[in-house]
Amino acid sequence: MDLRQLRYFVTIVESGSFSRAAELLYVAQPALSRHVRELEEEFGCALLVRSARGICPTDSGRHLVRRAKALLAEAAGLRDEVRGIEASPSGPVVVGIPTSLGPLLSVPLALQVRQRLPEVQLRLTEGLSGHMQEWLQDDKLDLGLLFDCEGHPGLAAEEVARERLRLIFPPGDDRFAGRDRLPLAELLALPLILPGRPHRLREELESAALLLHRPLRVVLEMDALDQIKALVEAGAGYSVLSRRVADAPQPLPSLPITEPEIERRIYLAHARHKPLSVAARAVRARLLALIGEIRDSGDWY
Repeated sequence: MDLRQLRYFVTIVESGSFSRAAELLYVAQPALSRHVRELEEEFGCALLVRSARGICPTDSGRHLVRRAKALLAEAAGLRDEVRGIEASPSGPVVVGIPTSLGPLLSVPLALQVRQRLPEVQLRLTEGLSGHMQEWLQDDKLDLGLLFDCEGHPGLAAEEVARERLRLIFPPGDDRFAGRDRLPLAELLALPLILPGRPHRLREELESAALLLHRPLRVVLEMDALDQIKALVEAGAGYSVLSRRVADAPQPLPSLPITEPEIERRIYLAHARHKPLSVAARAVRARLLALIGEIRDSGDWY
């Protein structure tokens, strides 16, 4: 027994004939007769009485029609209810954004969710990329943006952007006058101000330095990007950031690193063991669209 058979049976009883039901349902009359026989075999009793004047239900058939109508109405209501959930997402969604991406994404995402998904209760939290991985695995986040998380078995991740790392230096530093790039080997000789371990940017630089079999010359560790920029501007040393970070809000001069280039990938991820809710899927779609708009405008580089 399935809902289709029940719908056929109700239509047959209400129309009073197999031929009329076949026309209404666009189903061949022999097929309708077969479905009725299957129902009678399953229930172990006659459901219809056939006569020259047409058909009429037995007592069991009338009881089945009443119950079938209720079941069909409930199924239709359930379908509409589920479609309504998809059409109007609601509920809590927690999104993690690395601190360096916060100025670019947090406020625009919050505004879009507020305007387009008014029933979603969005919570945005910022932190280090490494923290995002831990929070995703611990079910503290529904979605998280991460730097270079390829191969992480517990996360489903999609690459959404890339950006090259650059040396940033104090305004008026004459040693870089007229330069349009800086080989990594030269960077390794400079006094650097970098985040302490564990920090993905620090790890990326150390991995690149290993290719040249040389260490980084770190003279000061600072875990706040704004403070790193302030120290560089004051002449306390040099640092490595993306151009996006170096330029906001007040730009510092910078040069792309070459030989080799250091390119970081940015991923949008969620935990594999935790299916995304309708609301989380809706927020994910808005976040992907926002990143695409920023990337296409040239503001993400």
